[in-house]
Amino acid sequence: MRSFKKAPFIATLVLSAFIAGSTFAQSVQSIDVKGNERVESTTVRNYLSVSKGDTYEPRMANSMIKTLYSTGLFEHVEVFWDGKNLSISVKENPLVNKVAFEGGDEIDEDILKDIVSLRSRSIYTPGKIQKDVSEIQAAYRSRGHYLTDVKPQIIKRDQNRVDVVYNITEGEKTKIRRISFVGNDKFSDSDLRGIVRTKESAWWRFISSADVYHPEKVEVDKDLLRKFYLEHGFADFNIVSAVTELSKDKKNFFITFTMHEGPVYDFGNVDVNVAAKEQGIDVETLKTQINIDAGERYNGRLVEDNIDGLIDYLGSQGFAFLDVQPEFSQDEAEKKVGIIFNVVPGPRVYIDRVNITGNDRTRDEVIRRELRFAEGDAFSSTKLKRSKDRLTYLGFFEDVQVTRSQSDDPDRMDLNIHVAEQSTGEVNVGAGFSTYEGALASASIRERNFLGKGQDVNLDFAISSKRQDFNLSFFEPYFMNRELGAGIDLFNERRDFQSEASYDLGRTGAAVKLATKLNEFARNTVSLGYKDVKIENVDSGASQFVRRDEGKRNSITLANTIALDTRDSRLLPTHGHRTSFTLEYSGLGSDVDYLKGLASAAWHRRLARNDDFILSLGGRAGMISDLGNTLPLYENFQAGGNTMRGFDTGGIGPRDSSTRDALGGRLMAGHNIEVSFPLGAELKEMGVRGLIFQDGAIVTDFDDDGLGGVTDSKKYRLSAGVGAFWQSPLGPLRFELGFPISKAPEDEKQIFSFSFGTRF
Repeated sequence: MRSFKKAPFIATLVLSAFIAGSTFAQSVQSIDVKGNERVESTTVRNYLSVSKGDTYEPRMANSMIKTLYSTGLFEHVEVFWDGKNLSISVKENPLVNKVAFEGGDEIDEDILKDIVSLRSRSIYTPGKIQKDVSEIQAAYRSRGHYLTDVKPQIIKRDQNRVDVVYNITEGEKTKIRRISFVGNDKFSDSDLRGIVRTKESAWWRFISSADVYHPEKVEVDKDLLRKFYLEHGFADFNIVSAVTELSKDKKNFFITFTMHEGPVYDFGNVDVNVAAKEQGIDVETLKTQINIDAGERYNGRLVEDNIDGLIDYLGSQGFAFLDVQPEFSQDEAEKKVGIIFNVVPGPRVYIDRVNITGNDRTRDEVIRRELRFAEGDAFSSTKLKRSKDRLTYLGFFEDVQVTRSQSDDPDRMDLNIHVAEQSTGEVNVGAGFSTYEGALASASIRERNFLGKGQDVNLDFAISSKRQDFNLSFFEPYFMNRELGAGIDLFNERRDFQSEASYDLGRTGAAVKLATKLNEFARNTVSLGYKDVKIENVDSGASQFVRRDEGKRNSITLANTIALDTRDSRLLPTHGHRTSFTLEYSGLGSDVDYLKGLASAAWHRRLARNDDFILSLGGRAGMISDLGNTLPLYENFQAGGNTMRGFDTGGIGPRDSSTRDALGGRLMAGHNIEVSFPLGAELKEMGVRGLIFQDGAIVTDFDDDGLGGVTDSKKYRLSAGVGAFWQSPLGPLRFELGFPISKAPEDEKQIFSFSFGTRF
């Protein structure tokens, strides 16, 4: 009986469910979009998960609202359903009319416009403006304005438009007052300050950003300290903490690194183990690639170098997907670290994405074109290392960091390239004194990364007691978006050779050049040039050969240079070599006919596995052949000064016996040997290094046309000396003392020399 009493109630539930289903699960007869002004109704409908004729359910509303919000086009969305018709009501996000910046002086407005995501005619959202505020603050912090405050102001305009104004309060630059170390017994604070990239504020850093605090720099410094200690045998070393404190006046940071050094270890037994299934690998030959001896001081960098060496060797043998994993065994009692280099099958990993960050100015394509890999390529540690070297070699970046991260697919990885840009523009107006040129005044404007495109533009003037120069040059390293360099040089130069050869030399002309890539490290450069050269102001007591060549001549030159360059840096190379050969022809109907060949080579490496001592070897040789009995003496080779320290400019080689004017020669050879080393932690931090050197050179074979009166000892000269190199804020400076070891009676000495620039 009870069941029968329930029957009407059950029937009521069934009827209600039927009615509800007919109400909420009916098909859509129309979709109406309201409130849209810029966005087409069709576009809105395309974002929806339901179309006309589909069955609609109430739960679909949340999904449609989320989808429309995610487009970033709408500020407000509502969905209405009357049982037959679907109505979408939207309020569009405003359109940005213009973006402006007020109050900021440190960063140019054009750079800020590239940093922010909101631009004229873009869609405004609160999320975008908060992201832009963070990006602007990060840019100012990287320049020392760590307490920069950015307040966005939104000004409403008609037609649902807004102006966005970023009000920037820079505040004073926040410098690093003190870097301290706790727990360092083996190395002093000054030693360790020379290791970290973050530097204390000092007067010589007025154009540097090294004394600007940035959290990412501190993380890099922790890694640098760890590597330094591991390279010196401290296998147990670790950073306990790195604490940064801001002074009460908010003008200075104090950074304290707390560390645990531990004992010093030596290498124990070193071996190689190859996975059994990797057939075809000669284990004994592989062992000969190991450059570690048992008993020598443990060195973490040496372990990494050997891993890279094994991978490179295996790759050269065709084993592209093998990995080398070191297995360490630490004997605390004997203070030894044993290593087994396990060669194991590596997964075939491909590059998914290449993410580039930190390049506020340099365009992405300038960085990507230097990479030896692209998205989709198989991963190669050799190509990765080479890509990092190429980016460093550009000279655009203070630091280049490459990290790997796992992508969604197990056989793919992302590569993250973070660069810290440094100044590539130079505006110099200076005066000084050089032992080569006497009093000197100069002005130059150079941009090595013009408009962030990697182009090199240089305009300079120089006036001294020895020269008056005007030079303009432009070089595009990727002409027509190919690895083809193209450039043009314009020059107007005057040289005073009165003290060397009793005449002045004027030279005006232009040259165009094309540089093509031969392989990863080699280039071929072809140049075509025209110049007018004039020997003038000849002293009445000048050499007969100078008087013979007095006057003006023109020449059209065609030159070809093949250069192989594996150096890690143009300015201060620590490893690699550069070899070049140039063949130059002058003629083509001009006044001067000759064929000149010039070969040069330089080689650099660290000594005794120590970063601080660098050996550089250089050599050169040249020969010129007179094809029409028209060769003027200014085309002859000269030696001395920068090329042969201890001797005056043009100080060696053939001379007029009576006037002692330097005449130069048609044959030349020379060498330079140099070791650079640190001069203590404080000077190292300033960029000062010591030098010891030994030079040699010969210049000979002057054609006197049978007139005689030329002194030519045909002797290879030698010199040696010491000096210092300072990588100053204004450029590289050299101070050197050179002493002749082997000389000829006609030579002119110069013991002390001072110069701008680099050698080799």
